[in-house]
Amino acid sequence: MADKKKVYKWWPHYLITLAVVMIVLLVIFGVLANMYPVPDDAPNEIPLPDFGEDIPGPEWVFLMFWIPFWYLKGRLKKYLFIMPLIPILIAVLLIFLPYFHKIPLRKIPGLGALIAKTKSIKSNFLRGFVYAIPSILLGIILAVGVYRSGHQAKVLGCDSCHSMAMGKRMAIPPVDVFSYYKVDRARQIGVGKYRAGKTSGKMTASGEMEQDLSGEVQSYKDANWQMRHMYEPTFTW
Repeated sequence: MADKKKVYKWWPHYLITLAVVMIVLLVIFGVLANMYPVPDDAPNEIPLPDFGEDIPGPEWVFLMFWIPFWYLKGRLKKYLFIMPLIPILIAVLLIFLPYFHKIPLRKIPGLGALIAKTKSIKSNFLRGFVYAIPSILLGIILAVGVYRSGHQAKVLGCDSCHSMAMGKRMAIPPVDVFSYYKVDRARQIGVGKYRAGKTSGKMTASGEMEQDLSGEVQSYKDANWQMRHMYEPTFTW
């Protein structure tokens, strides 16, 4: 009598598997949150400004999408339009991912033979692993991107300055955040004009430092400034 091929269904097979994975992730998150709590006891206990570097945090994820603010400045600022395009393309990819199996991959030269050879693998585990290679590679790329763009951010040292120990204005956020960024922050950017933070320059014959305006300049209190403030708060403030 031929063995019946086991059919995996949403209930109970996939749902239980996903539940186990989510429970494991929640345990990992809980352990990390307990090991590296956000210091929120200021002014009784004030963290150092640079505290949080190389400590995993949820900020790492969105910092990956903010990276263009770090590099596209000055004359390159016109290319910032690519910033919203990246998450939009990722969202479109995820929306159409369930229909990926409808693409006639077997008709692609070379890929059809590879798929047929993969199907001939007897081991279910090995065959599933081969099918999962594209997803594994994508996951590795995303993980590397999240780490490279976020590990140097000092995400746990904010209370060093943004606390009652530094005054009420530094501790309490604006009542109307939209108005603050639309009016006050826009005014600060206009007054600060184009230069803040690290600057380039050259030494004159008299021994004075002369600013070199030929390179890429950085703005004051704009998105590029905000990125530098997270990466180097003791320098950019």
